[in-house]
Amino acid sequence: MRFEIRATDRTQWTWVLMDETEEPVAESRRDFPSQAQATAAAMAFAQLVARAGRHLAGAPRAGGFL
Repeated sequence: MRFEIRATDRTQWTWVLMDETEEPVAESRRDFPSQAQATAAAMAFAQLVARAGRHLAGAPRAGGFL
């Protein structure tokens, strides 16, 4: 899987998580005013999914906020 950062118009950006067949798996619910902010939001989403996967697998939690 991979993220794509897309321009929705000249001033707004969004992220889309694509699978191996180029089908969208998840999309941001909002637009962002910069490509950097959309990228940061995609990275935060990826971290949350990874944490959920560790929780599901019963892995010990790391300390800290994220």
